[in-house]
Amino acid sequence: MPMNQFLFDHQLAAMRADRSGSAEERKEAFEAMAGRAKRIAEWRKANGLSNLGWPRDVHPDSHKDG
Repeated sequence: MPMNQFLFDHQLAAMRADRSGSAEERKEAFEAMAGRAKRIAEWRKANGLSNLGWPRDVHPDSHKDG
């Protein structure tokens, strides 16, 4: 699975946890998030990236639209 799709799915799980209607739904969403977060961290480490923030040479340009 491409990393962008994987990150998208991780974000969807976070939104599901936030909007869950029951404790069981919330538990399932948090478990999905935890598993994905672990895999994302492993992927970042394997690719020489920090597990925190943006890589040093890639930053969102907050002044681009203004």
